[in-house]
Amino acid sequence: MDSYQISFDDLSYLENISKLPGRSAFIDECGSFGFDFCKEGVSTHYVVCAVIVNNKDIGGIEQKIEEIQRNKFGGSEMKSSSISNNHHRRINILTELLMLDFSLIILIADKQAFHENSPLTKYKGTFVKYLHRLLYDSMYCAYPKLKIVEDEYGTSEFQKGYRQYIRTNRPALNLFDDYDFDYVDSKNSNIVQIADIIAGSVMQHIIDTNAPDALKLFQSRIRDVIRFPKVFTPKSEKMGDDSYYDAQIYNLAHKRAINYIEQNRNDLSEEVRLRSLFLRLLLFSAENFGESQYIYAGKIVQELSDLSETKVTRDFLYRRIVAKLRDEDVLIASSSHGYKIPTCTEDIRTYIAQTDTVVSPMLARIGKCRSLISKETDGKLDILNAAEFQGYKRYFGDY
Repeated sequence: MDSYQISFDDLSYLENISKLPGRSAFIDECGSFGFDFCKEGVSTHYVVCAVIVNNKDIGGIEQKIEEIQRNKFGGSEMKSSSISNNHHRRINILTELLMLDFSLIILIADKQAFHENSPLTKYKGTFVKYLHRLLYDSMYCAYPKLKIVEDEYGTSEFQKGYRQYIRTNRPALNLFDDYDFDYVDSKNSNIVQIADIIAGSVMQHIIDTNAPDALKLFQSRIRDVIRFPKVFTPKSEKMGDDSYYDAQIYNLAHKRAINYIEQNRNDLSEEVRLRSLFLRLLLFSAENFGESQYIYAGKIVQELSDLSETKVTRDFLYRRIVAKLRDEDVLIASSSHGYKIPTCTEDIRTYIAQTDTVVSPMLARIGKCRSLISKETDGKLDILNAAEFQGYKRYFGDY
């Protein structure tokens, strides 16, 4: 067998990964895999929550969880099932958790949305493996350097299969004969209880919309929400207002963003990873918090900077991420309020109008320059006669 030769690109990639802070993930789930919804205990949805924590913060978070256990659970383990439908108690506990420093990746599978016509209902292993892939792609894109802590009692079918999926599909060994993205031995950590509470709270809101909306409450902590099947209709109270929503515009923009992520899922280059993270951020906002919501450039810069050793600035965001995505036929709306997935023609008009404020003055200056030189040379020199400037000549009415 030929030995693999490490390229300069590989070395650069490994160097960038090595500089990322050490993080650990704690995973729990809520729901069941079955599709016989008339059967007791079979849920209509399946929710997986990954809680990601900087290693330096683990001790402090564990201490805080112990306080919450004493104050809210009588010293017992934090469990969403013990809160049940007591919405007031749940919002108090979620508010306590909001004070802790962690990030979230959440997977929500709506089994009702596809079970009647999907072969996945007959082949549970295929269904579960596909969920593994969705979660892996999202987690690895955001955290290529991550240790997943296997819960001492984490023997669920999903987690056993996910551990095997990662060890089959993870990238090659790094320069230290170790894996940057891997499971680690079981630790008696109570942080997994956060994942239990949040996964259960997401499920509770699905069942009862009067329950606290954990997705909205933890919006600032969520790196990604993976929905299966894909969601193409943004959440909004103004769906009937054409000025806010156009299905054709949104579906096209959504499809182009998803296609870019899918087509580049195996590209390890840092800029491509950042572009995929940027799109995931916009998709998450559009799918969960309304089509009229832009994300400020400053917030995006901060989010991407937290997940990369690359110096992400506003200029880098525009030139290396947004502009490159637009070159790849991804539709991105922009305004003074930031960026978003376009959901109506007004979003496109706003983007064009913003671009026009920059482009039109520049074109006017080109026209003045051309005119001055033409007059000075009695019309003998037209600076736009070069082949590469024929597009400008057409713009100024020369055919």
